[in-house]
Amino acid sequence: MGVTQYHLYTLEKDRKILSRRNGLYKRFYPAHGFGERQQEILDVLSLETERDLLLYLVQNPGSGPRELSEFARMSPGTINWHMKRLIASNIVLDRREGQFVKYEVVSESAEIINLVQSYHPSSWQKWVDRFANVISEVSVPSERIQEREMSLDEVERKEKIDVNKKVQENQQDTEKK
Repeated sequence: MGVTQYHLYTLEKDRKILSRRNGLYKRFYPAHGFGERQQEILDVLSLETERDLLLYLVQNPGSGPRELSEFARMSPGTINWHMKRLIASNIVLDRREGQFVKYEVVSESAEIINLVQSYHPSSWQKWVDRFANVISEVSVPSERIQEREMSLDEVERKEKIDVNKKVQENQQDTEKK
């Protein structure tokens, strides 16, 4: 047993920390810092793919496998595997609408966002950046429309100049004759 394992075992035995095993991972929490539900959410937030899918569902409730697959750029089978893990941890609920499956977050979105901000700040910053990109993409079309209007005006001016030049050339040609 290594030094770190020894100290973690001692702290756990003295009930100063709690541990949770999730698959291959064992995570440690202060004994009086987090409730059972918060520990479950933090377990999920520790895994990048599940965290990204969960945050996407917070932002887009009722999304289906297709939207999640497009967002995460993963195959539908991979998304299905991750979603089953989220459903098993009672953080996400799946419901059928005809032949379609829709996913919704069971936990309070505010609690999830608070935990991400507090314990995964780099992930929070990544999501803030994504949101900023979405806003800039939405605002870009109006700028492009203005650019197009300006270029149409310029094209019209050039066409008028070209037409005026041709008229002048025609007048000069007729004067020479």
